[in-house]
Amino acid sequence: MKKLQLQGLMLLTVLAFAACRNSGFKTTSSGLKYRIYEGSSKDSTKTGAILKMNQSVRLSGSKDTLLEDTYSRIPFYAQVQDIKQLPGQPFYAPDEIYKFLKKGDSAVVILYVDSLIKKGIAQEAQLPPFMKKGDQLTFTLKVLDVFQSDSLARLDYQKEGEAFQKRMEQKEREDSIAFEKSGGRQKQLSEMEAYLKKKNITATKTALGTFVKIDQPGTGKQAADGKFVTLRYTGKKVEGDAVFIGPDSFTAQVGTDGSSIPGFDDGVKQFKEGGKGVIYIPGFLAYGKNPPPGSPFKEYEPLYFEVEIMRVADTPPQQAPQATAQPAVPDAAKDSKK
Repeated sequence: MKKLQLQGLMLLTVLAFAACRNSGFKTTSSGLKYRIYEGSSKDSTKTGAILKMNQSVRLSGSKDTLLEDTYSRIPFYAQVQDIKQLPGQPFYAPDEIYKFLKKGDSAVVILYVDSLIKKGIAQEAQLPPFMKKGDQLTFTLKVLDVFQSDSLARLDYQKEGEAFQKRMEQKEREDSIAFEKSGGRQKQLSEMEAYLKKKNITATKTALGTFVKIDQPGTGKQAADGKFVTLRYTGKKVEGDAVFIGPDSFTAQVGTDGSSIPGFDDGVKQFKEGGKGVIYIPGFLAYGKNPPPGSPFKEYEPLYFEVEIMRVADTPPQQAPQATAQPAVPDAAKDSKK
């Protein structure tokens, strides 16, 4: 596994260097710049085929940031489409070159933020805070396989997901053991206790190490493992009490689907339907040693969430039927890696 990651890193370095030099690049009709490094396969890729690829996305210009990297995670799968530029419907994305790629190929694709704005795909006022005019997005792609049917691609994705889950569980065990031995766990618990004391906050520590301040315990069903919980929340960093997400809402199955960080899941289980409070999470129960690429979190950064438990049920909420779409005047499309 380490050897594969090293090979991926070497590939990224070589291709990123080529992108910086911007040499040997071609340009699509939309203005997309790309360069393909051909592998050994001679088979052409047909429309409808599904590419299995590793991808990194790097933002450069005002700030150099790695936004996404699948080389140590799960590859992504994309269907090859016959993309046509239509009046009033601008398109400017790496998908344009998928039809040129074959198994074993690598590619670098460059998008300019100014072009996204000019084409109406993005609006300057709505750019993410880390992105500015004049920046560029560099996509580095490596085609691992090509599938001719959706069923084969889905089966492969399932296998990749299971393998990734095993790798992550093993890594988490190793990190947890090392962190415990270093005294880091106890240090973070002590730091959270000191923070709560300084703020005059009374919170109860769970067996896992999450701290929960219960303003209203709730009177409905307990948010236990397996229950589908719908809640409102606002996420903040302990450092500076800065909001990083919310207010927002979502539904998750507690303790089973892995969609929440451990401390959040643990904290939610302390409430019943109708409950309100705050969940304080030491860094080792938040995103730990490996925050998501491009996220605003540091390693082992402590967080807290103000929550309101709106619904606890045995089944997920039913989605409202979608209204029939009405023809609309073509407008700026929007492209935007929980």
